[in-house]
Amino acid sequence: MGNALKCCNIRNRAGPIIRRVTPNHLVDEEHPGIKPNAKNHPNRDFMSNRIRTTKYSILTFLPKNLFEQFHRFANLYFILVVALNWVPQVQAFGKEIAMIPVLFVLSVTAVKDAFEDYRRYRSDKKINHHNCRRYSGKEKRYVKTEWKDLRCGDFVHLSCDEIIPADILLLHSSDAQGICHLETSNLDGETNLKQRQIVHGLSYNNGKQPQSKFDVSKFKYVVECDLPNAEIYKFLGFIKNEEDEKISLNKSNLLLRGCTLKNTDFVEGMVLYAGHETKAMLNNRSPRYKRSKLERRINQDVIYCVVLLLLLCFVCAIAAGLFLGEYKDSTIVLFIPFESAEWYNPYFQGFVVFFTYIIIFQTVIPLPLYVSVELVKLGQIFFINSDINLYYEPADKRIECRALNITEDLGQIDYIFSDKTGTLTENQMEFKSCTVGGTNYPHTPEFEDDLSETGSRYSLANISRASSVMENLKLEPGLQREISSMCLRSLNSVNIDVQETSHSQRIQEFFLLMAICNTVVVTHHAHEDLMDDSGSILNGGAKASHHQSTDSLDKTPNPRPRESRSASLTLPETPAARKSTLSPMVFDTPPNGRKSLQNSSLPPIATTSSSEFSLAQDLRARLELTGSSIGTPSEGSIASSSFLSDGSHNSRYEAESPDELALVRAACTYGCRLMKRTVGKVKVWLPSEGEVDFEVLEILQFDSTRKRMSVIVKNPNSNEIILFTKGADSAVLSVLHKKYKDQAGHPDLKKMLQDTEAHILEYAMQGLRTLCMAKKVLDKDEYKKWRRKFKEADSAMEDREEKLIEVACDIEKDLELLGATGIEDKLQDGVPETIYKMREAGIKVWVLTGDKQETAIQVAYSSQLFSEKDEVITLNAENIACTRDLIEHHIDQIDKDLGKKKRSPFKKKSKSPVPSIEGELNAMKEYALVIDGKTLAFALTPPLNQEFLKLSEKCTSVVCCRSTPIQKGEVVKLVRDTYKKLTLAIGDGANDVSMIHTADIGVGISGQEGMQAVMASDFAICRFNFLQRLLLVHGHWSYCRLARFSAFMFYKSLVVVFSYFWYQPFSHFSGSLQFDSIFTMLLHVLFTALPPIINGILDKDLSADTLLRQPHIYKTGQQDKLYTRFTFFSALLDGLWQSSVLYFATHLAYSSEQVGIWEFGTSTMVALILVILLTGAIDTYSWIWPQWLTIVLSFVFFWLFSILINGIWFTFDHPANPYWVMQNTMVKPIHVIMVALAVTTALLPRSVHKG
Repeated sequence: MGNALKCCNIRNRAGPIIRRVTPNHLVDEEHPGIKPNAKNHPNRDFMSNRIRTTKYSILTFLPKNLFEQFHRFANLYFILVVALNWVPQVQAFGKEIAMIPVLFVLSVTAVKDAFEDYRRYRSDKKINHHNCRRYSGKEKRYVKTEWKDLRCGDFVHLSCDEIIPADILLLHSSDAQGICHLETSNLDGETNLKQRQIVHGLSYNNGKQPQSKFDVSKFKYVVECDLPNAEIYKFLGFIKNEEDEKISLNKSNLLLRGCTLKNTDFVEGMVLYAGHETKAMLNNRSPRYKRSKLERRINQDVIYCVVLLLLLCFVCAIAAGLFLGEYKDSTIVLFIPFESAEWYNPYFQGFVVFFTYIIIFQTVIPLPLYVSVELVKLGQIFFINSDINLYYEPADKRIECRALNITEDLGQIDYIFSDKTGTLTENQMEFKSCTVGGTNYPHTPEFEDDLSETGSRYSLANISRASSVMENLKLEPGLQREISSMCLRSLNSVNIDVQETSHSQRIQEFFLLMAICNTVVVTHHAHEDLMDDSGSILNGGAKASHHQSTDSLDKTPNPRPRESRSASLTLPETPAARKSTLSPMVFDTPPNGRKSLQNSSLPPIATTSSSEFSLAQDLRARLELTGSSIGTPSEGSIASSSFLSDGSHNSRYEAESPDELALVRAACTYGCRLMKRTVGKVKVWLPSEGEVDFEVLEILQFDSTRKRMSVIVKNPNSNEIILFTKGADSAVLSVLHKKYKDQAGHPDLKKMLQDTEAHILEYAMQGLRTLCMAKKVLDKDEYKKWRRKFKEADSAMEDREEKLIEVACDIEKDLELLGATGIEDKLQDGVPETIYKMREAGIKVWVLTGDKQETAIQVAYSSQLFSEKDEVITLNAENIACTRDLIEHHIDQIDKDLGKKKRSPFKKKSKSPVPSIEGELNAMKEYALVIDGKTLAFALTPPLNQEFLKLSEKCTSVVCCRSTPIQKGEVVKLVRDTYKKLTLAIGDGANDVSMIHTADIGVGISGQEGMQAVMASDFAICRFNFLQRLLLVHGHWSYCRLARFSAFMFYKSLVVVFSYFWYQPFSHFSGSLQFDSIFTMLLHVLFTALPPIINGILDKDLSADTLLRQPHIYKTGQQDKLYTRFTFFSALLDGLWQSSVLYFATHLAYSSEQVGIWEFGTSTMVALILVILLTGAIDTYSWIWPQWLTIVLSFVFFWLFSILINGIWFTFDHPANPYWVMQNTMVKPIHVIMVALAVTTALLPRSVHKG
């Protein structure tokens, strides 16, 4: 044990460092009273569980916050300008006054940051002081401890509904099978419960001791695991047991911080990661920062403003030098700051005044531009989140905007890349067809609501993983007869060794595979923690009674011998499928612990019409003919099933995949029922054998490389070790035994394979999702040899997943084909309409799916991705050369067809305002492209990828089937980087994360496949048809608003700067202004700031109904018509025109009068602010009260502020005093007349253009 305490990290032979965690109670035994941070403590280098998410402390707030703000170029630029203004030789404004705008912006940001940090501080304090129960090695019991005091190596006891305080290795559970359930909504947003299991293979849980006798003090193992990382779905580690055998650890053994324990009385485990090293904290990142296309364009225009600033300063500096050069005597030149004439030099003065003009013209780069843009985007996001049309009532979810700065990109999308399953479809699977041994068994959907009263009770939810087992499945008569005949032979037999027919046996194995080759579990209610305040676990009273009742249900006796079953055959309880915790459902249990048919809580097998018998009815009829009996249900027995409040016997199916649930439901409907799943065991009720306990030897989980899942079980009756495999047809058919291709030696198997392939193709043509089923009987020596390799791979700390895939492929070969299934996944409501409108809007839609090619094509037609007039081009190739030839052939063929159409004298002229583009689109709409995953891999290799893009560009829609997650990301990247177009990727599952990350905008659908796609996305929605409103309405509005807002902000800065510029010749380029500096500093920050922001949030150029009815309007944003180079230079010219009109109108008005500089400047300022506010009003499309109110209040505020500030007796600038200027100026008729005429003239061009 001493060696175990020496270090906390070790380096394996391959090089990487792994974590080694020692139980703290062992350290306490060896070193009593040792401190957690002591040098000889093995866990000293690990973080405590205290969290601190604040960025600042009281001492570091000011310097750190300012340092962060100065990292923004705009802030740094204006700070440098303020600093420049403190240089006496170049000072343009009052030192203090010039600081007001910058200090205002910095202060607002600092206050916001301080408030946010204070909220984080309060949240940290609350979390750190949560209580939990930690095992004390000194007291030998659990004691109450605050979360912040937990350390790696501590043992923790957790009760039902308690939040997990750290990442904990699960070592003991109150559940007799060593499992527990977690709700992970705080971590990944998923509401369905996840199952976790204890570490098996250690002395205290290897079957020698019951779970209830777990003793922490006897746990003497050191855990080795990977270093802290943010991958919440990945965990690797191992423990060495007494035999020095490595017991592998994986994600199913780890309880993550932030999750909640559910449906389990209590668990115990050891802390492996604490505080900021937990996966929850490592994933606690801010939303990704992206720069929108419009923002990048704005940044380019800022560069133009910098060039303009330098140009204006350069012109004025040269003019100042030339003007001063005309004076031979420096003493007669006014406003030269140097006291000594020897410093006077006109060229030096020109150099100095250059920096003065940088201060004066600084606002040519609009100071509030970026701050205002962020405010506008926040306002837009608020209204997007508040849109009731983007709220999905069944899930009680609304749209979630996770990215705060790319709303305008929603209005400029050129390509949409969409997943199919769960994105275009409901991801609510319904078993429709199956083929077994080459025989097809189609199923007819039961759309009528003909369920019995009891059956309807079990349709408790409309989500696939929470629906009735029997719902909407009509039994196939032929398959019923086969199963009934198999049962009949079993009931009439007197010898247990009677051989069944090959086909009947294959049918039973087919449904057995559907029932057990999955991760579906049957769960029960039981949840109260019985630990007292002293830390002792109570195991008496109600608790014992509860476990007895549970055991009486679960631990059913072995099936009777076949001879005795002829007298009475009982059918077991049918568990109700579920996604999350439902209302309690308790069934009456007969004394033997098994369900009789008359007391079943669900309909016997299925609800059928009077003209069609269910399996149970058919079975009963056959039994009656032979004189056998299964008992007659009492009248109304089914209707007597009830929902009871205690829920102690309530059993349910829990599935993380809707595909698996559909298969288990179908198997259950045909009598092959999954009764119970435990670690290492699965109990199934078979029509011909009753209850059978299969030993689960290994589970080979599904992965995107193999595209299949397998389970290895041991049959208790025959002692055979059987491998059951299900997966994509391409993945299963390719690993069948070679005898299926031997026409001469095995013609029957060859025909069965051909028939099965034909049926799979038929299912795919109907749009069904297909899965193949196969099995293999393993030799014991073969299995033992393989298992050693599997254990080595399973305990590897490096490349474990790759090694497990390789080992799985070694055993998944030479399989025997059982059959295939067809599962329907219906399209979501509104998908065809949405795709049609996306195409009308000029958006190209690509569907990237892992489904079979025929299924993908059928869905493409039903979703209107393909139309009947489209010519579908299919690319299926075996090598890269063939791929190249196919692509080049189709490109040439399309070019020829387009050439013929262009020469056709009967071709109608396009009425589109852009005839060339529209005409090309009309021609392109005749083609659609389909490519399979194998060919896609060839097509994505350079330089063939450019030819592939050339072909796809000639097609209106593209479907990539059998594509992998990596290929999805590569396709998006290829299109985005090649065409420099905006891309949007939308999906709902983990296999879509790659393309969601790669696209300019990622949209996640919160559906049946978890929340990984949502967590990776910029926007999260519940339904695909929400995309229609999100893009066509909110996308268009956001782009139009921000485009006009940005152009207006540049215009506003330019009109003010040019007003300064026109005054300079009349001041002999002295660097002075006609305005009081306080008005100059506050003009952009206060007087004209609010109206454009309100307009940018609320203005609507068109109504939502109009935008949805006319999708082609969306092309305005696609083609970036509202913000171009012309837009910027139009704003520049408009600013030049308006400023010249305002300045020279004022100059002419006062040319014959004696006025001071402040009166002259005040008249110009009044006209300037009016022009800016009215220009914004002219650009407004829809008027509501906040818009006109902010315009009026802005001008009134300026007017009142001027009266107030001019009424105070102090001087801001020399040479005159602005006291009472506004009061004197506004009463003069010349001022009113001049302002009215100047404003009208200045606004005339814009008014005419807008009209």
